[in-house]
Amino acid sequence: MLLRRSVLGAASAAFTSPVLLLAGCGGGGDDGPTPIPASASVIRLPGDQYLHLGTPTEWWWHTGTLRAGSRVFGFEINAASFRKDGVGFTQVSLTDVANNRHYQATVPYLPPLQYDPDRWAQPDTTKDWSVQLGNPANALSAIQVTSAGSGYTSAPKVEITGGGGILALAEAVLDGKGGVATIVVLSAGVGFTAPPTVTLSGGGGSGATARAIHSYVTMQAPASDPTRNMAIKALTVDEATGTSIGFDLAMSQNGPPLIVWGTGVKEVPGTAPALLRNNYYYSLTHLQTTGSVSIGGATTAVSGVTWMDHEYGAFGSAENPVKWILQAMQLDNGARVHSYTVLEPVLNQRSRGEATVMLADGSIYLVESFVTPFGRTWTSPQSGRTFFMQLKVEIPGFDATIVVESLVDSQEFPVAGGPVYEGVASANGTFRGSAVSGTAWNEQALG
Repeated sequence: MLLRRSVLGAASAAFTSPVLLLAGCGGGGDDGPTPIPASASVIRLPGDQYLHLGTPTEWWWHTGTLRAGSRVFGFEINAASFRKDGVGFTQVSLTDVANNRHYQATVPYLPPLQYDPDRWAQPDTTKDWSVQLGNPANALSAIQVTSAGSGYTSAPKVEITGGGGILALAEAVLDGKGGVATIVVLSAGVGFTAPPTVTLSGGGGSGATARAIHSYVTMQAPASDPTRNMAIKALTVDEATGTSIGFDLAMSQNGPPLIVWGTGVKEVPGTAPALLRNNYYYSLTHLQTTGSVSIGGATTAVSGVTWMDHEYGAFGSAENPVKWILQAMQLDNGARVHSYTVLEPVLNQRSRGEATVMLADGSIYLVESFVTPFGRTWTSPQSGRTFFMQLKVEIPGFDATIVVESLVDSQEFPVAGGPVYEGVASANGTFRGSAVSGTAWNEQALG
């Protein structure tokens, strides 16, 4: 997901993971790969579901496929803290497959008035688990630029009026070409019962316009088992159309977590504390999900089996970004697959990667994989980036060849400087010589 400039690049450039070498998981003779023992995992649940104080980055993001009868939706609900960069942010998207429509928004939250890196999520494991960015009770969360205008030689003044609230404060940032690139909310104020009116004045230019939006993500679950009975709610406004998008979902994990890399940690040598240099990662891949989604106020009941990733620790730097493509699969034989490569992806070129595979019995393997982008591509009209819509994933250790294909082309978060593709997809192929199919997720950050 966005900004995931992870230590995977440096640690996995040759994919000689210490876990892969130690466990011999690339191959276990005639009987196939060797499972990684559960004792090798550093992840401890329920404790590691909670906020890790002091970690440079941490996020929980929900993705997957939801259905309403024959109607299919893809979604992402992500809440993230990048303490090292001094920002929290949410990314929320909804893809309406039948209507070929994709809605999305990225909303930043700045300290100290909108986001506290020690309090935005619950660190105390004796209390109910919770995560929150944005305020459900205050109808101003962010300001979206609807027209950049032209001729600005300095940032125009941002005036916020109406909506019933007070104490809101925001600043405009120019794009270097005489237009307004973004508006940063420094204080969301209090008491807004409706999004206020935003007016831009001064700065020597004209034509810039913007709208205030109400946006938030909240996650809650009981302390007794925070992987079950999760209440996931989100609201945002599509950046392109101004359409409101909402989620009210209940999720419960059925079965063990998928421990990425089998151990849940990609270790990086050094003398700094482990939390400041290592990357920690696990997934809940059997989330029984029910609830509703709304588009422009029209609510639809949905259900499905969805996926949650929780990742925290250290993640590279802006000076050393990593390019990657990742495929998450929920197969109908009960297997779950997390396959990725951090090598430069090229159309019709096979790239070496690695996959964490969890079988239906809960056994976990770290094995070699290969990813080949082929066939259809899509070029974003906003970022100009070209993404791969069809990916052939080969996992020799399981005699598996699976095609992951996006169900809709346009599924990008077109964030300036860091666009990322996050798309609902299908999976079809063979696994251990038998036909398989399932739901999938196609993620690409191509630098």
